[in-house]
Amino acid sequence: MRNTKIFLVCAGIMALGLSACKKSFIDKVPQSSLTTGNFFKTANDAETGLTGAYATMRNGFYQYNNLLFTDGRSDNCYVNGDDNTGEWPLENFTYAPSNTKVGGEWSDLYNMIASANTILDNVPGITDPQLTATRKNQILAEARFLRGMHYYWLVTEWGPTPLVLSANYNGNYTPKRAAVAEVYAQIVDDLKFADANLPLTPVNGQAGRATQGAADAMLAKTYAQMGDYTNCLTYCNKVITGSQYSLLPSYANLWGVANKNNAESIFEIQSTQTGTYYNYGAELWDYVPSDNWPKRNIGSYDLIQAFAAESDTATSVRYHTTFNWQVANAAFNMPLNAWDPAKPIPFVNKQPDPGGFDSPDNIELIRYADIILLAAEANNQLGNIAAATTQLNQIRTRAGVANTTATTKDALALAILNERRLELVNEGTRWHDLLRASANGTINIITLMNSQHDSNGNLLKYGPNGAGVDQHLLIFPMPTNELQLNPNLTQNPGY
Repeated sequence: MRNTKIFLVCAGIMALGLSACKKSFIDKVPQSSLTTGNFFKTANDAETGLTGAYATMRNGFYQYNNLLFTDGRSDNCYVNGDDNTGEWPLENFTYAPSNTKVGGEWSDLYNMIASANTILDNVPGITDPQLTATRKNQILAEARFLRGMHYYWLVTEWGPTPLVLSANYNGNYTPKRAAVAEVYAQIVDDLKFADANLPLTPVNGQAGRATQGAADAMLAKTYAQMGDYTNCLTYCNKVITGSQYSLLPSYANLWGVANKNNAESIFEIQSTQTGTYYNYGAELWDYVPSDNWPKRNIGSYDLIQAFAAESDTATSVRYHTTFNWQVANAAFNMPLNAWDPAKPIPFVNKQPDPGGFDSPDNIELIRYADIILLAAEANNQLGNIAAATTQLNQIRTRAGVANTTATTKDALALAILNERRLELVNEGTRWHDLLRASANGTINIITLMNSQHDSNGNLLKYGPNGAGVDQHLLIFPMPTNELQLNPNLTQNPGY
């Protein structure tokens, strides 16, 4: 985030000028002479501006870094990579306020929020009769969905964070951090507006737009992080009882260019193989024999053992689809002895068409199985054991593993947490799942992370000087440059 008017104006105009892919709303040609004075006069201006707000999601956060922040720093994956100052500290919990990844993604998220705020500031004043009241409310709802989702990531990764609800900051360019409860309240307000005004299916059949189901799913995920399982279940059930989504029969048919926007997809970022709207992140996860790039988020030894414990292994479609075991062709920053790089190691394979940093694979952000398992978690926390068991077994059956043997609330909570782990590898859910489970008493996240071992049974010594993970490391530090720019910001405890 920047505290100058120049930054805000540039961020808004830059968002408006972006565009994207065929048979999709992101295929529009950007206007060539946008200024704050001549834009937002017509219905087309509103649509082009909204396209820009979606287009800002094609930055490092949603393609790349949030997976390092979630699966990478959890027990699911080893971050790896060749960035010793930015990426490697995410693996071993030594990130500092000066960390470039942490600071860069804070800025990315606020840039995306600025793009959404530009729509929310300007579209209400458009008087073009071609912009119907219904469509105007839909545009505002799409922008509020995007803003709510961006704030979800800010509050879960950094805790208290400034609430910026206008592109001009309402004249306050050095806002203080809002309390976590206040941020969550704003997220809920944005998403409820989206829920009330978005259609069930994407506008004009244009894949990649927010829908009512996407808003419901984000509300469910938000309430879960708040610890409000009653409301979480309400919105999970809205998704589940609707007719828009269904589990695909085979886990293998969820991924890749041939399976984009399938029946299980709730919200995904659209990609094309060429042009502005490519997905470069796939090249960073997938094993590619022709390159020597160090791949990020290698499956951890602990994760592979979790698959084995459920008999979800090489003969399983889910296991075989999730991992591609290959001998590494590049150097890695894995924890010492985590895997022997001279032998096959588990590359994550959920975006299987890397395309040389130009992948046509979409970026899956929310899918139906996530919501079914979240409903199981909510039902279990609310004492609805039978319903939770049924929902858990839906996912296990599709994966080809036996029904759960858990019969008590505590045992079922662990089983659901574990199933989410296996089902949603490298989908950006694991760290949040662990935080909730720790808050619920299902596990202790600090104990869990401090008990991670390499493939030889040696303890992985995380934290500064190997002293271990502690409470302050569960959220990121406020970036140094933001503290310098805004004197009203305060640092998180412990940094």
